[in-house]
Amino acid sequence: MQEGNLSLSFSKLNHPESISNEMNIKAYHYEKAIEGKVSDLNPLLIFESCIIDLSGKQFACDHSHCKESHECIHKGKAEDHFVFHELRVHPDDRQLWCDEVFPDILLFINESHAKDLSSYRFIFNHRYIHKDESISQFMHEGSINMTKGKTIPSMKLKAFAEIGDFKSDETMILTIFIYNTDWGYRKVFRKVYGGKYPNQLSLREMEIVKLCHEGYSGKMIAEKLNLSIHTVKNHKRNCMEKTMTHNITELIHQCIKFGWL
Repeated sequence: MQEGNLSLSFSKLNHPESISNEMNIKAYHYEKAIEGKVSDLNPLLIFESCIIDLSGKQFACDHSHCKESHECIHKGKAEDHFVFHELRVHPDDRQLWCDEVFPDILLFINESHAKDLSSYRFIFNHRYIHKDESISQFMHEGSINMTKGKTIPSMKLKAFAEIGDFKSDETMILTIFIYNTDWGYRKVFRKVYGGKYPNQLSLREMEIVKLCHEGYSGKMIAEKLNLSIHTVKNHKRNCMEKTMTHNITELIHQCIKFGWL
């Protein structure tokens, strides 16, 4: 992957047959097949160890995955110092992660030809269920590890924290950053999965996007809405910043995808 050309094209995301020659993706789907339907009782295990929120004193642990891990909270490593409250993975988000999100991460690794996986950060949200059956969103930030003897990479977490006060809808958002010594971390990929994504655009902004979708040029929109061409351009730029898109075509596609148009 070349620096300075970080707008990646994920044309293969919806065509699994075109990536069937990638060994880790084949292994991933094979592992899913032999495990059967993903569920709380029969999960596909992604994380390399317990997930612990130190600030909130909460944890989520796939116990079968941690049997051999010295980092497992049930080994007593952390219980000497903290009283933790267990979280259960929301089954719908577990299924969505295994069916769509993690395969996209694997595809990203393959398409970007990443030589140094430690240069990448993967940030996404995920719902967990508390003991009182309340549901809250948690933010995960981590890197990808290739564990010795394993075909499929696992997620090594750097951060895990509750974000229910900031995000309450059912969508899962994956964002990928790459690190460079010159400009630090830079976003190279973002995708929204599942649920209904709330419209972030104002009525005026949506009016302009709708006219763009109908084929109006910036000058035509300005004349129709009695605005200056400068104002129309500002609205378009604000729309793209809010939706993290790069051009009008991507913006319109995003609005259609989320049902705003």
